[in-house]
Amino acid sequence: MAHRYFLTELYDHKVAKVMGDDAVHLIRVMRVKEGDALTLCDQNGMDYPATITAIDGDDCLTCTVGDGIPNPAEPRKNLVVYMALPKGDKLEFVVQKCCELGASKLIPFESAYCVAKKSKKDDQKRGRLQKIAAEACKQSGRSIPMEVAPTMTFGEVIADMQHQEVNLFFYEHATTSFVTAGLDTAQSVGVIIGSEGGFNEKEETSFVKAGALSLSLGKRILRCETAAVSAVTLAMFAMGEME
Repeated sequence: MAHRYFLTELYDHKVAKVMGDDAVHLIRVMRVKEGDALTLCDQNGMDYPATITAIDGDDCLTCTVGDGIPNPAEPRKNLVVYMALPKGDKLEFVVQKCCELGASKLIPFESAYCVAKKSKKDDQKRGRLQKIAAEACKQSGRSIPMEVAPTMTFGEVIADMQHQEVNLFFYEHATTSFVTAGLDTAQSVGVIIGSEGGFNEKEETSFVKAGALSLSLGKRILRCETAAVSAVTLAMFAMGEME
């Protein structure tokens, strides 16, 4: 299978350029040569079969491309993950796996029991998380990297939830098991996951009042990163995106 990379520029006369980090990786690590085949993604859902025609220095490739085809692995529906900030590098794992599973966007946010907090280094961290999402996108055969949004406050998340048709709030004290009703027809679904400390009763009330379904992931206590992967998998399956 041809390696997948993001094209930088696409011209009308069937010529594309790959520049920057992807080009450096192709030239220095993959040691590509003229005539090698690639699959180029435009980050808008289209894939292009391509052949390298020129290597320009260490950070630019020129390719001829065939007709674009819709990426078959790209989800038809949108799933947004609202992830309360976890400790350490757990968010990197969550970003990687949620992108692989087909989520379209991940929004980190602060909740009452978060140990991790928004900091002045958030933009730098977000840049790294977006790179992780881009690599996960290519590895999983997708063409649109999952967006990693800036960290939100709890109130901003409550407001943003209104953009989703259905919101699933996974809460350790919930008594309702995962339900699939409505997810097969919904075009946009939100999944809300807590950090290591979970959520307090006030936050639960706020989510439910905002229209979220309070659901359980079972009797076993899951780590927050395990809960995120489990919830996204269940939601994507119920939406018909795991077929």
